Amino acid sequence: MSDTRKLVRSTWGITAWTVVSRLAGVLRDATIARFLGASASSDAFYTAFRIPNTFRAIVGEGGLPGAFVPMAKKVERERPGEEGAYAGRMLLLLGCVLVLLVALGILFAEPIVALFASGFRATPGKFERTVLLTRWMFPYVLLVSVASLFEAYLNSKGFFQLSAATPIAWNLSIVAAAWLLAPAGVPPLAALTGGVLVGGGLQMALQGPAVRRLGLRFSGSPFRDPEVRGTALRIAPRLYGAGVGQLSFLVSSRTLAALGDAFVTYNFCAFRVVDFVLGGFVVSLTRTVLPSLSEQALERDRSAYKATVAFALRLIGFVTIPSMVGLMLLAPPIVDVVFRRGRFAEGDVAKTALAVLFFALGLYAAAGVKILTQAFYALHDTRTPVVVATFDLAVFWTLCVWLAKPMLHAGVALATSAGFWINFLLLLALLRRRLGSLGGRSVAAALLRLLLASLGMGGVVWVFAHRLVPYDFRWVFLARAGWVAGAATLGAAVFFALAALLRAPELGEALGALGRRRTRS
Repeated sequence: MSDTRKLVRSTWGITAWTVVSRLAGVLRDATIARFLGASASSDAFYTAFRIPNTFRAIVGEGGLPGAFVPMAKKVERERPGEEGAYAGRMLLLLGCVLVLLVALGILFAEPIVALFASGFRATPGKFERTVLLTRWMFPYVLLVSVASLFEAYLNSKGFFQLSAATPIAWNLSIVAAAWLLAPAGVPPLAALTGGVLVGGGLQMALQGPAVRRLGLRFSGSPFRDPEVRGTALRIAPRLYGAGVGQLSFLVSSRTLAALGDAFVTYNFCAFRVVDFVLGGFVVSLTRTVLPSLSEQALERDRSAYKATVAFALRLIGFVTIPSMVGLMLLAPPIVDVVFRRGRFAEGDVAKTALAVLFFALGLYAAAGVKILTQAFYALHDTRTPVVVATFDLAVFWTLCVWLAKPMLHAGVALATSAGFWINFLLLLALLRRRLGSLGGRSVAAALLRLLLASLGMGGVVWVFAHRLVPYDFRWVFLARAGWVAGAATLGAAVFFALAALLRAPELGEALGALGRRRTRS
């Protein structure tokens, strides 16, 4: 079986679980909207959650997998069976770092919140509430970062689906906590915070038995292991690079907090809608592509490596380009179905949908940045993504401040998409300069075909939504949800038909691998 076919089959396996997880995430988001609405309380909760989540993204996801997986593959090739002991020593080192990080986060929660959302002080009690919630949620960093190391180890061994499934438990923990505790008299903010912590613990615990079976064990001191030291040295610049990327959240949060109540919530909810696409097939592909690229980068002939990068760039277009068009056309109905209930009103839907439209413009670029960053990491190059991310942050900061004045929260969303495109194009140009041709003409031709199919799909969906069966906010929930499902199904069918008519190979590569997977199972 070819490498690309294996890659797609693994990606679809993860995607199936990831889509279920994202659906559970939709239920979680709907629950939070039901209890908090778009208000000062929801701003406080989302900000308090995003602050430790930012540190988790830097430590647990941004730096760790990109350094750990290539080293684990190297140890496995050179000393088979020792990769489990190496992973155990990495876990000990990570645990020490995380305990210190959590303690510092709890201790300095107030200045950290001031850094991210000083504008909250304009609303009485909002800033203090955010500080308290941040302190309670900081242990989540430790729980989910350990879970990320378990996930990286499982991925290095070729096991992807369990890690993709564990976020389901996290999402359902938040939902259960809200619906069980809030009606019993527990304040909704406290109930949701408890659900976050319990869910983080479940993500870690559910992967524990699997990593033990695959050989992860504690053996020796992490401070005397040359592989651990080498990984730590490679993680350091990755931490900076991931930190630069997360600083965009700092910029956007400060900008949105200064606009007034609910603007943080509008953009958070809007990005959640867009992230359904990024967190499904795209993140699944990112997880599976790193082990493949890490192995191919060890070979002197880089042709397989370059082919995998080009293949991944084509494949993400198959998902993100039609999704971009669909989200831009259907943003108000989608936001209405997911979020409008309880304290989340129709006016909140319109403002959130506007942000979805501008976030959607950056879908392909955001996915491409994930793929190209992994491509550089597989080459043990941490410097290039860091330099590019630093430049991108400066541009994003300028755009964010400039566009927020006339466009409010929508300007922040547009600045985010522009930043993704700048980052993607720079990384692509630098990788091509380093390795030569990446099959750019074939990738561009493939993306053009997918864009034409998506525009045709958009025309059909527009006629359906604006001429044949216009959406009505007064319908009951089941009718509104059925309309969104029907429009999405119609769009997918038209896109597949047009892609087949234009002979887009990605259709056969993606769906063909899925069909073979089902046949074998």
